[in-house]
Amino acid sequence: MEIRLTKEQAVCVYDALDCELTQAAEHDFILPDYCPDIFRVLKCTLLPDITSSGINGGRLTFDLGVTVRVIYRSEEGGICCVEHSETFTRSAELTGDADAPFVRITTAVQSVGCRVVDKRRIEVKGSVSCRAKVEAERSCELVSSAAGCGIQLRRQNMLYPAKRLTAAKRITVIEELELAEGKPPFGTMLRCGVSVSGGAEGGSQAGGVSTRFLQGKLVTKGEAAVQLLYLPKGGSGQPETMRFVIPFSQIIDIAGLDEGFDVTAEAEPSGCIVTPKPDSGLLECELVLTVNIRAVKYKSAELVTDAYSTRCELTCERAEGLLKAPGKNLPLNSSATAALGSPDGSVSQVYDVWCENISVFSRYGESEEDEGLVYGKLTFCMLGRLTDGTTCYSEREATFEQAVHLTAEELDGAQTAAAVKGCSYTLGDDGTVRAKAEIGIVLTAKSPEGAALITSIVPDPERPKPRCGKCAVRICYSESGESLWDIAKKYSAEAEAISDENPEGSRVLIIPMKK
Repeated sequence: MEIRLTKEQAVCVYDALDCELTQAAEHDFILPDYCPDIFRVLKCTLLPDITSSGINGGRLTFDLGVTVRVIYRSEEGGICCVEHSETFTRSAELTGDADAPFVRITTAVQSVGCRVVDKRRIEVKGSVSCRAKVEAERSCELVSSAAGCGIQLRRQNMLYPAKRLTAAKRITVIEELELAEGKPPFGTMLRCGVSVSGGAEGGSQAGGVSTRFLQGKLVTKGEAAVQLLYLPKGGSGQPETMRFVIPFSQIIDIAGLDEGFDVTAEAEPSGCIVTPKPDSGLLECELVLTVNIRAVKYKSAELVTDAYSTRCELTCERAEGLLKAPGKNLPLNSSATAALGSPDGSVSQVYDVWCENISVFSRYGESEEDEGLVYGKLTFCMLGRLTDGTTCYSEREATFEQAVHLTAEELDGAQTAAAVKGCSYTLGDDGTVRAKAEIGIVLTAKSPEGAALITSIVPDPERPKPRCGKCAVRICYSESGESLWDIAKKYSAEAEAISDENPEGSRVLIIPMKK
């Protein structure tokens, strides 16, 4: 017995790595001679970023850069800042050969704390988590047709990924900036925040980058909004803010890529350095971005989802759960609010308000009436001045949530990402700062598993189907929800023959039997 198979080539995506690594970050600051003594630490923070990554010998290796920054108040009342940067190398073993890998590494500060040992020394201890995920592909052959051995097929027209391409491009954008009129010269940076969007063409959702083809090349385009908080040159004067937008565009050459692919592109900030240009009054901003590209070409074909033989048992191998439709991206907007103040007095002036440590999750309600929910938290930070002229710092955690109209199945395993699109505040007469953050959320709903497609069919002549030698037909009473295919498979009969012998919708069926 032999079955002749016709197959289609497809690619199956799997997780070659999905793990979380924790890195301790510690530093013992001894202030240089030009820094004044410490009176009070205002803020201690860790700033992690991934500076490089690569795959070699079945392992992912990446460099994690961590900057420890401490902002403190001197005994004279001035604001000072010291920082230290260090690089750590981490690695993790991949599963399988990891062909065409797509690497995503996200970082988050787990904890940070500091202790003032004396007026010239600060101990900082903290930790950073790194979520490393590597998607890879393996080729598979999907059965589209079969003949011989009395085989019966159930086929379905399906869209499947026939080819997949990935790329990661690290780009550096250098921009000259001019301080706004009346702004003092740039001295020391206290804070630098960067958010990336696709601009007018790519939408405002965080990380999204617009794409188009130009003479066979992929062009990515977006803009980075940079927010600075800095101390004037010489250390005197109050902190100043500066906000500006840097557009970027990059041609990315990916072999085999054409306009028949569905392309998604995201850009992540990997570093931003701002330095004053000597004797010019200008600033130079060096912005480093990592652009991640995923491209998939889909094809449509009639593919076999089930099979049986009227003569013998079959062994079918399946690509179950490997061919999934692209997840549905749902852009959402939410907001969070908080009231900030100081136990030392009333705030009379606000230097800056910003948000950090944003996290977002999704879940479904416990009862049938409940909706899906996207929820999260972030930390509002405020640097200002009290009525007595001293500098103050305050932070407060706030929560946010947004209902979503998705099924429990779509939310189970959904991926969420969030970024602050804007932060505003008002200073009340009572010295309380009321802050509000506008939050952009992208929820990627879990895609349906789809049919379990068959990759191989092998007949087993040692297990022939029993024959009914005494009857030509059988009478069957179909059960509710039972399809014609289910009945034909149960009796090892031909579905087409059953359809020919019975009127549509009949519950009592005549099953032609082969002798």
